[in-house]
Parts: sequence; C-alpha cells; structure tokens
Amino acid sequence: MSDTERGFYKEHGRSDAAKLVLLGLNLAGVLVGAWLLFGGARVFGGGPLFGGAPLFGGLFQQAESVRRVLIVTCSFVYFLRIIMTTYVMVKRRVSYGEGFGVGLWIVAIHLTMACLGGMNTTPVGAATWCGVALYVIGSATNTASEYLRKRWKDDPSHAGKLYTGGLFRFAVHINYFGDVVLFSGFALVTGVVWAFVIPALMAALFIFVNIPMLDRHLAEHYGEPFERYRRRTARFVPFVY
Repeated sequence: MSDTERGFYKEHGRSDAAKLVLLGLNLAGVLVGAWLLFGGARVFGGGPLFGGAPLFGGLFQQAESVRRVLIVTCSFVYFLRIIMTTYVMVKRRVSYGEGFGVGLWIVAIHLTMACLGGMNTTPVGAATWCGVALYVIGSATNTASEYLRKRWKDDPSHAGKLYTGGLFRFAVHINYFGDVVLFSGFALVTGVVWAFVIPALMAALFIFVNIPMLDRHLAEHYGEPFERYRRRTARFVPFVY
C-alpha cells in the first residue's frame, strides 16, 4: 500500500470513528433523557440507601405521560435523522472535534428538553400539539431538502454544479431553517418558555457562524453562479431574510 493510500484509509478511519462518537453521544442523550422521564431513576435511586425514594425525588417525572412520551419521541426521531444525515444524505468526513463538540451540544439539548418538560405539571393542550406540528414541519423541511439535493447530485451530469432547486429555491440555507423550526416545536412540546433558549442559540449559531463560513466556502467553490443565487434568494428564512 502506498503512502497516499495509507493516508486515505487513516483519514477516513478517523472520520468513521468520529461519526460513531457523534452518534454514541446522541444516543446517550436520548437514553438518559428517557431514563429520567420514565422511572429508571426509581430503580437506581430507590432502596435503603435513599430511603426508598426515587433519584431526584422523581423531579423529572411530574409531567403527564403523554408529554413525556412526546419528548422522548422527539429526541429519538432526531437521533434517527442524525444517522440518516451522517451516513446517507451528507457523506463527508467528520473530525473528532466536530464529533465531540456537536455530540455534546446534542446531549445538552436532549437533557434540557427532558428535564424542563419533565417538570412541567400543566396539562397537555393545543400548544403542545402545535409544537408537534412544528417539529414535523421542521424535520420534513430539513430532511426533504437534503434528500432532494442528494438525489440531484447523484446524477453524474450534475458533477461540479451548484444545486438551487427543490426547497433551496426558497432559502440558501433552508435546511438550517428547518432545524430551527424543529427545535422551536420541540420547545413548545416541553411547555416551558426556557426551552426556547435552545432554538434561539441554534439560530444565532447558524446566522453568525455556520452560514458565513459556508457561504465563503460556496463562493470560493462555485464563484459567480453562487453569487447570483445568493443575490436572488433569501439567506435563511424564506421570503424574509
């Protein structure tokens, strides 16, 4: 094997391991959140040592069972989407820094939603189901935009060309917008206003960090076609910004 081949396998081997770190942390966040919400804490926190009381006094198990089921479902669906995005939609290398950084951020999201929603004793109502609808719309927006782009790029005749069709006609970074809608819906499902810190932080990171960085890359890679596309298309929020 040549030095070039060894370098290729070494680089891609690291990428695969970093992807597993990202997925492992994501799954851990889902499972710990479910554990807190559905009485796993009772198993490990009960007994003589704790006076038979559940860990944290059942603090995160006060919400209606419907709300808790919805929170865990939202977390698990997002985990499935991460798998699809990482291995099917966007096949690219992932560094250890990205794997750990993004993975820990996602863990924080899962646990924040689980803890806040688990302490909410208010009944499930219209706002909760509006949150579910937003979650579905946001998730579908992100997934559909990525899928349509992948299908277009899989055509060899489109090699090296800029994709501006599908949902990307409405915003240059429509996939990012979908994620913000998704997590705004997730926050509504928890029924706690503090949960909206998550989509707010996410929107700020997209607008001030991810989008400028990606725009620079796309401008360098595609040149004038990207500049024309950017001038006539909303940047992040369709028809608004």
